[in-house]
Amino acid sequence: MSGSPKYSRAQLERQRRERLEQERRQRAAEEARRRQEAEAREQQRRLEARRQQVQQQSDTLKRTLSQQHPHLYPNAADRLHQQLQQLQHTLAQAPSEAAVGQVSRQLEQLQTDLHRHLAQKRRDDEAKKQQAELQHQKFALEELQRQQLEIADGAKFAPNREASLSQKLESVKQLIQSGDPSQVRQPLHAAEQALAAYRQEVAERRAEWQRRQGDAQENLSRLQALIAGLQADPVVMRWQSAAVGQLDQHRQRAEQAIAAEQFEEVAPLLATCQQQRQPLIDAANQSQLQADQRDYIADSIAQSLESLGFGIIYREAEHPDNPESAVILGAASHSGKGISVSIPTEGEIFYDVEGYSKQTAAAVGGGSAAVCDEAEAVIGEMHEHLQGEFGVQMGELQWQGKDPNRRLRQADRLPRSDSARSRQA
Repeated sequence: MSGSPKYSRAQLERQRRERLEQERRQRAAEEARRRQEAEAREQQRRLEARRQQVQQQSDTLKRTLSQQHPHLYPNAADRLHQQLQQLQHTLAQAPSEAAVGQVSRQLEQLQTDLHRHLAQKRRDDEAKKQQAELQHQKFALEELQRQQLEIADGAKFAPNREASLSQKLESVKQLIQSGDPSQVRQPLHAAEQALAAYRQEVAERRAEWQRRQGDAQENLSRLQALIAGLQADPVVMRWQSAAVGQLDQHRQRAEQAIAAEQFEEVAPLLATCQQQRQPLIDAANQSQLQADQRDYIADSIAQSLESLGFGIIYREAEHPDNPESAVILGAASHSGKGISVSIPTEGEIFYDVEGYSKQTAAAVGGGSAAVCDEAEAVIGEMHEHLQGEFGVQMGELQWQGKDPNRRLRQADRLPRSDSARSRQA
């Protein structure tokens, strides 16, 4: 028998293979449940964080409303308070980030309404104090300038209208200084219309920006929950940690896109991760199933060797850092003969024998045999035990240079331990 490595192919019988597959499906179902729980926890954490953020926004508006109450008409103040209370109640019951985002946008609108009511009452109060048209016009100009400053992010959302409004306000200011109220009326009215158009455009574009931001944040939350679920799955992380790391890079890019206000880039990143998620999980489960089969075969071989009188002296992974590594078994008999077996996750099983001389020698029990044939006979007997006791079907033993017409000469079997004899009996 050649000194080259020996190998054969292992195949589980159907009943045992189906049992392993059933066990994998059961474990996969439990792993899926843990992923779902991790995703739900992450979504709930994000929801509560967002709710707290909007609650702070609500508290700030409530303080502002209380401070500005003397400067509002009673009906307007009561209406604003009622609307704020309703929004606070809605916020407490909001079931999703999208619902919380809607409350945030309504609070923004309520803030705008507050400024509008404050501006209206300021204008009315000033009109009562100053009867002179010119003084009223001067106040109107100041009010327009004040309202222009109160419009947040105007330069961001409507820069052209902001520049046009500033030019109109400067023109009104110069006409007021001329002292002729009749020359101020039309330009002041035009400035008021320009302010209204400016506020409307800013509000519309801000709402659209907030909608896009909200969609991006929601997609990011789903992406973060997806990653958290995969990271909580030990089987996925054992076999597909690098792939999960690549998906996590998509999450980082999504966060960077939101920070850069490139909101449209988030949805494709989420879609990519969603498309890759299930194939990644399936690949991990398939790898785990192959590893389970490898371990079952390794256990079966170890027990079979012990039944033949061998003692297992080591069992270890060929590459400990690689979960796909072959399992290496080392066994030795009392007579000093040894067999080492390499069991991979897929492919041929390799044998290496020691202490079997290629020369003709006296066989145990009398007669003579080629001891290399004896090693082949032992491996063949082990194959029979694997199939009979464990359902592991081993192929024909092969080695490089094997004569296809070669017939195994009769060889006595290796001596067995007492425990092995008792199991045989």
